Order: sequence, then C-alpha cells, then structure tokens
Amino acid sequence: MLRSVPAMQSDFATKLRVTAAALGCASRKDLCARFRAVNPGTHFDLERSHKWLQGRALPRSAQVYDDWAKVLGTKRSGAWLASCTGDAFLEEICALYDADPATLAERAEVSAEDAAGAASHSHSEAGYLCGTYVCYSLAWSPYYRGQIIRGALTVGTGRKGVPLQACYAEALLTRQVRFDGEVLIAGRTVHIDLRGSRSIAPLFMSLHLPGPPASVLSGVMSGAITVAPEAEPAASRMVAVRVPVEATASNRYFAPISGTIAADLLASGLRLSAPENAEVLIRDFLLGPGLNQVPQSDQTQLTSLFDRCYLDSC
Repeated sequence: MLRSVPAMQSDFATKLRVTAAALGCASRKDLCARFRAVNPGTHFDLERSHKWLQGRALPRSAQVYDDWAKVLGTKRSGAWLASCTGDAFLEEICALYDADPATLAERAEVSAEDAAGAASHSHSEAGYLCGTYVCYSLAWSPYYRGQIIRGALTVGTGRKGVPLQACYAEALLTRQVRFDGEVLIAGRTVHIDLRGSRSIAPLFMSLHLPGPPASVLSGVMSGAITVAPEAEPAASRMVAVRVPVEATASNRYFAPISGTIAADLLASGLRLSAPENAEVLIRDFLLGPGLNQVPQSDQTQLTSLFDRCYLDSC
C-alpha cells in the first residue's frame, strides 16, 4: 500500500503521481493535457505542476481540485481530494480504475524518483551561476533620484533537493539590508524571489540566463520604494557583473559620473581591458528606459473612479 504521509504538501505530490500512474500519463505534459481537456482555463499548467509534483508548493486555486475530480471521474469533491490521506486516495483510485494498489504505488514511487532526479539535474546544470556579482540599478528613492545604487548578489547551492539560493544586499540608510531567496530557472531566464526583514518590502529579479561562465546577468528588478514618504511600486533595469571577490562592502549610492562604474568594477577585482567601454555600456543600459514607478496619485485617481463603479455594480 502507499505509505501514509503526514504532511499535506507531501500527500498532494504523492496523490498527483498516483493520478498520473492511474491515467497512464508518461509525462507532466500528458497530465496537464488531461486537466485542459476538462477545463481549458485550468490553472494546472506545466510550470506549476513541476513544483506540485516535487512537493514544493500547493495550488492556491480551489478550481484546481475541482478540475482534478473531473479528470478522475470521481463523485468525490475537490475538497475531499485535497484533504484525504494518501491511503484513502489510493483506495478511491483503485476502485475507480479497478487497479492493483501495489502496482500504482510502485509507479508513483518511480515517478517521484524521476521528478527528484530531473530537479537535481536542472539545478546542477545551472550551478555555474554560483558566485559573487556586483549589481547596478537606478535608485528608486526620490531622495537619490538620478543616482545609481550599487548592490551585491551572491548565488550558491541550497540544501539537498533545494534549488540554488541567492542573497542580495544593499546599503540603505547607512546600514546593510539583506534579502534571501530561491533561484528559479525557467527556459532561458532566471527568476529570484527575495525576502528581507518584515519591515522591508520583498524584491523580485527577472534576468536573462547566460551560458557559462555567466560573467554578467541583465534584466529587471521590481519591488517597492523603501526610502521614501510613500512605499510606491517601482521597477528598473539592472546589471549584475561577476567578480572574483566578496563585494558587499562597497554597496552605496553614487552619481553616474564618467568613470565611477569602471572604477568600482576594478576595485572589485575585475580585470577590464577597456574600462571606458564597460562604463558606457552599463550606464547606457541603465539610463536608457529610465525608472518605472507608480505614484500613489495614480492609484488614488483610479480608485476614485472604480470604487464607485464596483459598488454600484454590486
């Protein structure tokens, strides 16, 4: 019989693998296709199912569980599928499909090993990202408008079975502020979900995935302005340049005066054959599109219109 797993998250992953085994799905794509067949707008997609089958996350939408019930053809509710034990679920599946419990359990175990192996392989392939990077982005704070903020990013391996981990640091209000999070690889992009202390809003980085040796990462960083009268949403381009030494100590704001970025890179231990070219390339990349910021006044204007519309509609 399928082992009982006390953790709800592990139960869900196991039950999904049993589902795939019972339906004869050879891949996640096959399983996703079954969900789309009963609901073309289902939230059960390839990217989310990857985490769910590994037991790293749970669906946030109750509709996923209702779709699951339709996929199985069971009279049980989606809520029951979500909360039942692994043994109870296996019993229901065997009754629906006249299947052998031991065979289904064995197939589910093999599927779990394949999922873990695929995750490990994916993370090891992206292991060349591990290292230290100096980061440059436009300052979001209105008190430092027009300046560049220099931060530091460190990417390292996580615990066994856990993806790459990242630490990003900035100097805000004369103190170092640290954010930690998981590195997610999706196709040719890198996504880093960073969380700091409770008093500081989280950050999110979405970057291009380069090939080895990953000398530079470029993309966008988004979050909320911290050093400001209002914590307004903001986003800007960012560049992360790989350096051979620890880089946190030099975090600061500075004006984009000619030579400042190149000098910082040289001080970080990077050998630049053409410092002027590196300087111009990074500065033009950052300053080109400017800062994308949503002021509170825009939100207030929208709210004044749509609050009334929504209340009247109800």
